[in-house]
Amino acid sequence: MQNPAGNTDSLGLAVTHLNAPVGAVLHTEQLAGALRAGSVNAIADSPMAAALVSYLFVELDPRLIASCANQAGASVALANVLYEESLRNAMPRVAAWEQAVAHLL
Repeated sequence: MQNPAGNTDSLGLAVTHLNAPVGAVLHTEQLAGALRAGSVNAIADSPMAAALVSYLFVELDPRLIASCANQAGASVALANVLYEESLRNAMPRVAAWEQAVAHLL
């Protein structure tokens, strides 16, 4: 997906992937808000969308997640806070994410 400026729309790509099995549940603004907040609590009004965001690190390449964070105006450190929240909520560890951010945190 390209936006009008010719840049990749990372948030749109991520949301499309996460929505694929369930339909249009999650919206780019919701993912961006969760990344900026470092928590799915930012979208607590939509439990299904929050559940999809919990799978972000399991489903997507770390480079795409970092690009999403950048596009949302969040940092990789805040994205990692969201990852840590997912671990507390019984999501599996994701070695690819942990290795990708180890030198940044």
